[in-house]
Amino acid sequence: MVVCRRPSSAPESEELVKKIRQGLVGGVLPTRCEMPGIQFLPFSVLLGILGVLCVGLTGFWGRHWLGGFAWDGSSEMFNWHPVLMVTGMLVLYGSAALVYRVPLSWGGPKLPWKLLHAALTLAAFILAVLGLVAVFEFHNNKKIPNMYSLHSWLGLTAVLLFSCQWLMGLASFLLPWAPIWLRAFYKPIHVFFGSAILSLVMAACISGINEKLFFQLSPAAPHTWLWLCSSALLEWPAVQGGATGTARQAEQQPQPAGLLARKNSTTPYSKLPSEAWFANILGMLILIYGLLVLWALAVSAWKRPDANSQDIQETLEKTL
Repeated sequence: MVVCRRPSSAPESEELVKKIRQGLVGGVLPTRCEMPGIQFLPFSVLLGILGVLCVGLTGFWGRHWLGGFAWDGSSEMFNWHPVLMVTGMLVLYGSAALVYRVPLSWGGPKLPWKLLHAALTLAAFILAVLGLVAVFEFHNNKKIPNMYSLHSWLGLTAVLLFSCQWLMGLASFLLPWAPIWLRAFYKPIHVFFGSAILSLVMAACISGINEKLFFQLSPAAPHTWLWLCSSALLEWPAVQGGATGTARQAEQQPQPAGLLARKNSTTPYSKLPSEAWFANILGMLILIYGLLVLWALAVSAWKRPDANSQDIQETLEKTL
């Protein structure tokens, strides 16, 4: 159990507490807390290594098994989608959520840490938008339907909630428009949706990896059969012209990525080829990273000891 108590009642300490309560000086009431068994510094190093692994392995998957990267509407452009999403919505977003757990943020004004939190989340949002551009451009170029899978629903929901979360945080905690009571009321809501969005991101990443593996390695992906059936129906009037003409027309039809992947794959997903092992391990690392971030957010001893509302009043107006 974590125990936090005020320092000894020395005259200097009591005077500092009085000034903080009266708003004469910035900062928070000093406390002395016993940290949990795991210290924050080694934990943050471990988390940083996991984050680098998640990004690096995602990029290696795209380079080694999926054909590399490009920005031309091809399948290589799609490969930017998982890299950008994992980098932005998982690693950068998780790092931004833990800014206020850094012990250096416990003393002094909170505004610099607010600005760092806002900058990291803004960078994550920009990468997420680029990731969405990559996948939509690829789908539109290859005539693949958009927003039909559970993965796409989870991902877009996370991005939309994230954009609302960032705008509300900017308006409530940085700009001097919102009254103090509204900031105090919205703060726990902001914290809750921060964890909820990260949970959605984890679900979207794992479902996206699984979906890509099915399209890449399965003998028959769902939209492969859809393409075959639609091609047959469209070409039915030409059957009387002979099978050769029909086959030639079928070859000229644009083929979705699932069919191309099915033709190029040699071992089905159910046989666990090396790519399946690699991507499954990547999914587990993503899950571990997200769960560790959520656990760190729940450790009370790592929370900034906000004993007054002075930090809620700190906005950009104070520095302008």
